Amino acid sequence: MADDDRLTRQQYRQQRSQPTGHDTQEQESPTAEPSASRQAYAAENNRAVEEAKTKRLARKLNWAIAGLVVGIIIVFLILFLTP
Repeated sequence: MADDDRLTRQQYRQQRSQPTGHDTQEQESPTAEPSASRQAYAAENNRAVEEAKTKRLARKLNWAIAGLVVGIIIVFLILFLTP
């Protein structure tokens, strides 16, 4: 394969998105629909995974903040209550 034959991803997508005379019938067929639904499913799945990770991180940060607050309170109690 020569270097001239190689396409970047963007060029390949543009080439695929431009309909030609014989491709218009194929694009109107129902086979184009699953591709769109797969992309929608993948986008929804990625969003759900991202949401779950965000919630998990928020929970961990809340526990860390609570631990620090308790630690600060204990240090102040030790400093003020010891003679």
